[in-house]
Amino acid sequence: MMMSLLYKLVQIPRFSDDRGSLSFVEFDQILDFSIKRVYWLYDFKKDRGGHAHKDLQQFIFCTHGSVDFILDDGQNRESVTLDSPDKGLYIIKPLWREVTNFQNNPQVIVLASDIYKESDYIKSYEEFKTWKFNS
Repeated sequence: MMMSLLYKLVQIPRFSDDRGSLSFVEFDQILDFSIKRVYWLYDFKKDRGGHAHKDLQQFIFCTHGSVDFILDDGQNRESVTLDSPDKGLYIIKPLWREVTNFQNNPQVIVLASDIYKESDYIKSYEEFKTWKFNS
């Protein structure tokens, strides 16, 4: 499967005037899932991620600073930089992900399609590749 079918970068609407800027996500226009969980990452000390999800879909955006998401489908790796609050990463299908290259004290918000479920995580890259090619 092509990596472009597993995730997409989304331009989030942005309205700016002399008061500042406002961005938003309307779920029936951008997302194909209902949000069940919202969490945020900040005060990064070292790389994060290093896992995949079996079913979870996520919409991720960086409200301040920048981070790189390394996305891997088991055969191909791509790097996506989130460096603007009006750009989002929509992870649609299972991908191994790593979060790295933190610049300017980034703040990342994640909208998730389900509540936290330990059973949805794959924490070994080799296990991910085996699972991916046997699914």
